[in-house]
Amino acid sequence: MFRLNDAVRRYQAQHQLQPESRRVATAVATLSPRARPATTRVVATVAAVATSPLDPTHIARLIEQLRGEGALLQHHENTLLVRPTHWQQVDRLSPHWKALLLFLQTNENGDEDGSDRSA
Repeated sequence: MFRLNDAVRRYQAQHQLQPESRRVATAVATLSPRARPATTRVVATVAAVATSPLDPTHIARLIEQLRGEGALLQHHENTLLVRPTHWQQVDRLSPHWKALLLFLQTNENGDEDGSDRSA
């Protein structure tokens, strides 16, 4: 059976794209009136460093806060299931959804955990 998630993961591994913040920083540095190649690289590197991923303790705290506000967070295989109680929760978790999914996969038992929670 063809699995779309596996195909996407393989494609992304083969075609590693720059992070969005790095692309934006490169574009801004390139479009500035006095852009030099060295400046472009420095701005792009700073942008890449400035957007470091959250560590597991911050992710755990974010999950705890969201669940405390009534949001439902679960995972099933490679899918993150989210039922927010208000849209601001989506704004808080959307930049970190991959890290949230990985955290839930490694630290919780999938659908069994959280299935008794109500949103």
